[in-house]
Amino acid sequence: MKLLNKKLNAQNIRDFVWCPCENWIAYWQSENKNIPARVTIMSLPSCEPIASKNLFNVTNIEIFWQNAGNYLAVKVDRVVRNRESENVFEIFRLREKDVPVENFEIKNKVLSLSWDPKGPRFALIQGDQGRTDVSFYRIGEKITQIGKTLVNKKCNTIKWSPLGQYCVLAGLNNFAFDGMLEFWDIGSDTPTMMESGEHFMVTHLAWDPTGRYVCSSNSYGGHSVENGFFMWSFQGTKLYETSLEGFVQFQWRPRPPSLLTEAHLKEIKKNMKSYARDFEIKDRLSKSKASKELIEKRRRVYDEYMAYRKRKDQELKALRLQYEEIRSDSVEEEFVEEVVEFFIKEEVEPASDTKEE
Repeated sequence: MKLLNKKLNAQNIRDFVWCPCENWIAYWQSENKNIPARVTIMSLPSCEPIASKNLFNVTNIEIFWQNAGNYLAVKVDRVVRNRESENVFEIFRLREKDVPVENFEIKNKVLSLSWDPKGPRFALIQGDQGRTDVSFYRIGEKITQIGKTLVNKKCNTIKWSPLGQYCVLAGLNNFAFDGMLEFWDIGSDTPTMMESGEHFMVTHLAWDPTGRYVCSSNSYGGHSVENGFFMWSFQGTKLYETSLEGFVQFQWRPRPPSLLTEAHLKEIKKNMKSYARDFEIKDRLSKSKASKELIEKRRRVYDEYMAYRKRKDQELKALRLQYEEIRSDSVEEEFVEEVVEFFIKEEVEPASDTKEE
């Protein structure tokens, strides 16, 4: 490691954020007299600017990188003439020619923005800490909202799956939200809630690298009681829970990067149907082989049983012959027939008088 022999000629830098996957850095400079605020994206170590934009009447700026480095969102806070603040977002499309920038305005107060790590989607939490609404947006030719705004949600955090499409709405470190967890699928034109759950006093939420499981935990640093963690599937089914006194932290083992390139992954997804047919044929062959082995095993057990039964039948037949020989040598028993009569009932009827003619 060595220090680059280059200086960045920029004044009044208020904040900067590194791109998660490229040697890019985004920073913003505050207004200075007649010079407007400015957001710049720069490549390192060349220090060549990739894109920039001037902004006016700025009170604060927040920078949000997408994990794949395809997009950058800049949240611009302004104060208009009537002293009401407004939230304007500038979206930089880093992978497109000349890095086009698109902006849109949100009337309500925006608490946070979170990107889908893989897809062209992001989510906004709006409102205040007591009442929050959630909206999802998709970046296409234009920025469009996905479905309707989800109102009155008990959440202050949105955690996306590392593979995108799925996310969890969570209320972390907030008793008012009761530890609510909602599992959403944002893959279609309408967001779909798959399941909801509750982890009271939850402080942290962590997806595993495969995007199949989610861990919610209550650490000792946040609360001193009911420490432990819950394990959930990405669809919201609780799989496991445990309480651990003094529990502090939960971390997933990192997953090594794939050996396949992006081109190979795209080719596999494109030809998935042909691969699926090949796997189905192999599955049928393995099932038929397993069925054949099972039939042979059952036949073998059946033959063993029939041989055992035949042997026992022969032994029983021999015992019967021996018994008959013993009975033939003994004196036959004499039987005496006896008739027994019982008095049941007696009826007496008077004789009727008849007149002779």
